[in-house]
Amino acid sequence: MKRLAVLLGVTALTLAVVPSVFAASPAPTQSIVQIATANGSFKTLLAAVGCADPAVGAALTGKGPLTVFAPTDAAFAKANLTPANVCTALPKATLTKVLLYHVVPGSLPASAVLPAKGQIRTLKTVLGQSIAVNQGGTIFTTSGNTAGIMVKEKLFNIAATNGMIHVVDAVLMPAL
Repeated sequence: MKRLAVLLGVTALTLAVVPSVFAASPAPTQSIVQIATANGSFKTLLAAVGCADPAVGAALTGKGPLTVFAPTDAAFAKANLTPANVCTALPKATLTKVLLYHVVPGSLPASAVLPAKGQIRTLKTVLGQSIAVNQGGTIFTTSGNTAGIMVKEKLFNIAATNGMIHVVDAVLMPAL
């Protein structure tokens, strides 16, 4: 009888805990730009968006859905770009192309970005050029540079009201 009581108690506790473990994540409440602003690690990206073609900012705050491969300030620093110089280091048209090369239509979680082992997944950016991604999260560009989705740091699948953010460790350079 004691075993039955213990078993029933454990079953009741399990049933009470399991639904909370598998409960859906709350719906996002901020746009891609709001998340980047609140984070503090994307000052150069936000400065670049501010001085690029206004359509870039409108897209990133709009309805979406979009997937953004977002370079951190450290990623921009590798290209000698800072919030202070990003608007003058590149012509506006070039900066706009660079930013659009980081954006893919649709809200793509990592499971839709990262291919199966040994495969390469090609994604077409809103710029119209492609990027290729391997299973480890390395992104290969048409111009020959690479960036890594920060998978080990778990800086991916950041849901926004208008899409998805995957943080990258380098600036993706399109063929200009």
